[in-house]
Amino acid sequence: MPVRERPVVIAVCGCPGAGKTTVASATAGHLGIPFLTRDEIKTGLGLSSASVAEDGRVRLTGDFHVAGGPVSLRAEAVMVDAARLLAASGVSLVVESSVLSHDLLRALLTGGSRVLAVHVVAREAVIGRRLVARAAGGGAIDQQLLSLFQRGEMRRSIFAPPEGVDAVVEVDTSDDAAPAIERVVAAVVALLGPPRTGGDPPTGPATNRHPEPATKNSDRPGFRENHF
Repeated sequence: MPVRERPVVIAVCGCPGAGKTTVASATAGHLGIPFLTRDEIKTGLGLSSASVAEDGRVRLTGDFHVAGGPVSLRAEAVMVDAARLLAASGVSLVVESSVLSHDLLRALLTGGSRVLAVHVVAREAVIGRRLVARAAGGGAIDQQLLSLFQRGEMRRSIFAPPEGVDAVVEVDTSDDAAPAIERVVAAVVALLGPPRTGGDPPTGPATNRHPEPATKNSDRPGFRENHF
């Protein structure tokens, strides 16, 4: 793939409640590129198999409300396929999921993408407060996530980017201000390479490729594939 068609994929990860969707959305909006998020894909799958209750409300299937359940697994697979298709077509994009799975990273790297991992973090107390507020809305998944967090099963290390990406940026959202994405944008510019000085466009790789990760995310202590 020529340099001008090697997409940059900003892969945003982080613990539920850290603010990764806010950071991912702001980044995609600033750059004007597509944004894929597993949660919205999951909701789309849920709506496709939903029914209407007697009171007129949309009723999702029971599987939809299980964190890490079959609908979550399907959403992950669809997200990977969509990211692979866009990247293989030369489209730069933002993709967001709590954990950057081995399948997602492999799909992007084997297609020649330059991958910037953005790890969104926040202080533990801040994440706990946000999860409590979300669970207060009565959502089954939010209540499950809060329970996992309170049991200590959502350590920051579980959501850290895997090896093999081209660059990593950490964004801390503890202050609840608008996400500071300047460092993310600067990292994207760095991956695009130095300014061209004229002449024919180069056809070789703009950056050194990293080897495909030898260790899957699921090999990390405490990691559960697609659990969140």
